[in-house]
Amino acid sequence: MKKSLGYQTTVDFYDCDAVVINTVQSITTILEKAAEIMNLSVVNTTIHEFSPIGISGVLVIQESHIAIHTWPEHNYVALDFFTCNKSFDLDEGIVWIQNQFKAKRLEKNSSQRGFLEDLK
Repeated sequence: MKKSLGYQTTVDFYDCDAVVINTVQSITTILEKAAEIMNLSVVNTTIHEFSPIGISGVLVIQESHIAIHTWPEHNYVALDFFTCNKSFDLDEGIVWIQNQFKAKRLEKNSSQRGFLEDLK
């Protein structure tokens, strides 16, 4: 595996509970608890509610960030984890989030960012 500066995991959650994914308080609580489960250190949380529907937000973590965008009208959530190393096991937190969102399925993809041998 090539050495990189960052590791990105994107998760698409489908068939979520529209009420849960359209409430600032529930999104804040779920993401902050998930960060705790994954041993990530939250620095700042900013969650914005759009009118008439939808949530976007970011948790700045010491390890980088967690970003979220919800489409309650489609029962869909896009979640992005970016960390500066691979020592974090995100799987337990992702399963916990899936349960909180009541998502019937998810798709997860991971990639490396900023390959060191490509940087000058």
